[in-house]
Amino acid sequence: MKRRTVVILVVALALGVATSALASGRRITCYTAQTRTLVPFCGNIQETIRWQSVIEQSVIRYAGNLNEIHFYSANGRAGRFDNFVVWVCHTTRTNLSRTFDENYYGSARRVKGPVSFTTPARVGWFPLGLTSTYAYNNRNHLLIELRYYGDNGVGVEVYNAQDLGGNRTIWSFNRTASTAANAIGRAFHWVLYFDYYTATEPTSLGRVKALYR
Repeated sequence: MKRRTVVILVVALALGVATSALASGRRITCYTAQTRTLVPFCGNIQETIRWQSVIEQSVIRYAGNLNEIHFYSANGRAGRFDNFVVWVCHTTRTNLSRTFDENYYGSARRVKGPVSFTTPARVGWFPLGLTSTYAYNNRNHLLIELRYYGDNGVGVEVYNAQDLGGNRTIWSFNRTASTAANAIGRAFHWVLYFDYYTATEPTSLGRVKALYR
């Protein structure tokens, strides 16, 4: 009887740890802030954009359901962006093609919009407010795409990071463009939030520790 009680307690503890870890998810800060840019939130320059940027797998390092994407506002302005849409997709490219659709590895998933999106009037991290998650596989890189049309004429400076070479970010001031007119080698300063798969041996305490170390 005592042995059975001990076994039950151990299993219950393992399940409890797994549930707690899975519920807490993971916050991943990508790259280091270095410079400010009005792209992609360039409301005082252009009223429309199609924009893509890539985050390398080596920077993320975890599989799971992506449920939040944050930028860092440098000027704390309340820019409103209409018909705002966020797409996410795996990609095998770090040097992005200027042809937008060639950067998708599989099908892109729309995780927000179209909506009217307003950035908060404060300096600091702000979420894009995703309405659905994206299952990131931790094998490919992650491609994030923004599109909008219409705004309140306010540009919001966000931070980007080191120049990594190639085309790490591409855009055109036309949300229906097939080809990007602009490209830079800079990564962006992001925070990603993940809610992890419950299918990865949730009853294994050792496995959970390995995933959440």
